[in-house]
Amino acid sequence: MTALCSLAQSGVLSNPTSHVEYLTFCLKPNSASTEAIADCIGDIIGIEKSINQKDLTAGLNISIGFSANAWPQLFPEQPTPSELHTFVEMSNGERHFPSTPGDIFVMIKSERIDLNFQAAKYIRNSFNDIANLIEDIQGYKYLDNRDMIDFVDGTENPVGNERTEAVLVADDVTLHQGGSYLHVQRYVDRQGQWDKQSTEYQEQVVGRTKMDNVELSDDVKPAWAHNAKSKVEIDGEEIKMLRQNRPYGNAMEHGTMFVGFAATPSIIETSLSQMINADEHGHYDRLLDFVEAKTGCLFFMPSKAFLDQFDDE
Repeated sequence: MTALCSLAQSGVLSNPTSHVEYLTFCLKPNSASTEAIADCIGDIIGIEKSINQKDLTAGLNISIGFSANAWPQLFPEQPTPSELHTFVEMSNGERHFPSTPGDIFVMIKSERIDLNFQAAKYIRNSFNDIANLIEDIQGYKYLDNRDMIDFVDGTENPVGNERTEAVLVADDVTLHQGGSYLHVQRYVDRQGQWDKQSTEYQEQVVGRTKMDNVELSDDVKPAWAHNAKSKVEIDGEEIKMLRQNRPYGNAMEHGTMFVGFAATPSIIETSLSQMINADEHGHYDRLLDFVEAKTGCLFFMPSKAFLDQFDDE
C-alpha cells in the first residue's frame, strides 16, 4: 500500500483543506489532442510549483481528472481505465441525480482562497484553446467541518492504510495503479424547509447528534437516516470511500459539493442507488427531501506517474 500511496496525486489522499476550488471543463469540438492536453498538464505542474513558493505553509496542491468522454480524445494511445464510464442518471419518485456535462475536473486545495483563485485563473487560461470552463465553485471549511445544514461532514472517512486501500486503484494496468475514481455532485440545500424541522427530526435524518456529532444508536436511528442509507456493506463488512466534501455558496443559495473518491466507482454508485431508491418498506435517504442534486459526473484521477510524463522540467 505504501507503493500505491506514492503514486497518487497529492490532493486525492489528503484531507480537505480550508479552501478549495472546483473547476469543470468541457472539451471544445475538434480542439482536443494529446499534444494540447500534454501542454495543459505541464502548465498545471508548473503553476502548482510556482504558486506554492508564495506561501509554503498554505499547502497548495492541484489534482486533475478526466471523464469517459474525454479519455479517448485526449489519450488515444493510452488504455482507458477499466471501470471508467459516464455517470448514469438516477431517478426515483421526486428524487433525481442528474448526469451532467464535464470532461476535465480540476481540484485546487490550500489554506488560502487567494492562492486557489490565482491558480484557477492561470489554469483557465491554459485550457482556453481546448476546453470551456463551465463551472467554478469555491468551497470552504465551515465552522468545525460542518455542512450548511450545521452537521459535521466526513466523520467516518477512512484513515491510514484503510484510506489507501479504499481510494486507490490496484487492479488495472500498471500506468493506472495509484489512480482513483471520483464522483462529483453539487447539491443545493432547501434551507427554508430544513430550518422548519425540529432538532430531533434533523438528527434522525442525518443519523448523528447535531451538537456533539455522535452517531445515533441502532435502536434509535431510523432505517431512512442518511448514514444508514449511504453505507455500503458486502458480506456484513462496510466498504469505505473518502469524502472530501466542502460547503459552498452564500446566504442566498448554498449547498455541498459531494466529492467522493473510491478504488472502484461501483462503491459510490451503490451508495447513491441506496440513497435515492425507496426499498420494499418505502425507505429512502430522507436527507434528499432537503437537498437537491444539480450535477453528476464521474472522473478518473490518474496516478502521479501518469501525469509526470507530461512534466517538461
